[in-house]
Order: sequence, then structure tokens, then C-alpha cells
Amino acid sequence: MKLLLDKNELPRPGMRVLHLAPEKSLAGILSRENIDYDPIDIEPGNFPFCTVRKFDLCEDAANLPSNHYDLIIHSHVMEHIPCNVTAVLFHLHRALKPSGMHFVCVPFMGGTSAEDLGDISKEDAIAWFGQNDHVRRFGAADVHRNLGMIFNIPTTYSMLNYATVKELDEANIPERERNGFTGSSVFPLKKDDLLLQVSEPHKQLQPQESPKLFSKIFGRA
Repeated sequence: MKLLLDKNELPRPGMRVLHLAPEKSLAGILSRENIDYDPIDIEPGNFPFCTVRKFDLCEDAANLPSNHYDLIIHSHVMEHIPCNVTAVLFHLHRALKPSGMHFVCVPFMGGTSAEDLGDISKEDAIAWFGQNDHVRRFGAADVHRNLGMIFNIPTTYSMLNYATVKELDEANIPERERNGFTGSSVFPLKKDDLLLQVSEPHKQLQPQESPKLFSKIFGRA
């Protein structure tokens, strides 16, 4: 994540940054002077190194202001969210400014995607999703039937599309993580990478038009 931020020269002075479940290493960079840094999490007490705003993605994402943030970052968060992850990602991206960037990282696993929003045991969560507090897994085998239906993401993934071998070596990124959809895959998304958009506004029928439409559909005069 840090490498991609550096490659895109982010963050820049004056930017508004939304950081979910902030990592200590990134928080120090993102919270520097002249950055409007907004770290959030449902459990602020887990982050003693910075002041985190309490935020429930399931309850509060819909209330995020539209076109507000220059930079949105989250890594290994979406697998924890016990609600519709598409809705959460949509609202996060809605909060992005037209010129902003949204960095998404989820831990891809082998096989297909799955989730369970019910009351499952920790043992089952580990067996199905790899960790006792996960409610879903993102499968490497069906990326484009899941995350790829929300965002415009590449059909194949390689970190070499974003950085040189030397830069990846210097960032200590293992070779096994550099190609394919893995737990280290990061998607630097722009505003127009969201696929859940209406191409044309729907025409709202006026009350006097409703009987005419009814007649056309059912063949009545």
C-alpha cells in the first residue's frame, strides 16, 4: 500500500483522507501536517497510536458525505463487515471526490467466494473464511463475479503493472504475492471505476401519464 501511495505521490497537502482500521505504519504518513486525516473503526480502542472516530460501516456508510474525500484507504477490512459488502463499497466510493483515489485491498483466497452473515462458531469461521472474525472470503477463482461486478478491475493481476521489480524488492514484497489475486493485491481505483452507475436518468412518470402506460402494457383503451 505504501509503495502505491508513493508512486501516486499521495497524500498531498490539503487532501481529505478517510482511513479504515488504520495501520500504524500508514497512520504516521497520512496524518502529517496539512492533511485532513479521518481514521475510523468500529472499535477505536484498538488503535492507541491515533485518535480514531467510531464508525460502523453497516450503519453509518450511507451517511458519508458524497464527493468529500480525496483519498480512501482500507486493507483487509471488507471480510469483517457483517452486512452487504457491495452496499458498503458503493457508499465508500460515493464519498470519493471526482478526482480522488480509492485504494482497496482484500485477502483473496483460493477457490470461490463465500459468506455467512449468520451466527457461526469461531471454528467454522476459521474453516470457511480463514479467521475467526471473518464473515466472508473473496475467492481468486471468481473475482469478476464478485468484486469485479462492483469495480472495473483487471482480468489478471500483477504488481509489475504498478511498480518495477527493484521497487517491489525494496518494499520487501514476496515474489509469491506479486502475481495473481492474493492477500497483497491492491486496487488503486478512480471515481469512474465504479460499475454500479445508471447510464441514463430514469424518466419519472407524471400522474396523468400512468393510465396511458397502463393501457399500452395491458392493451386497454
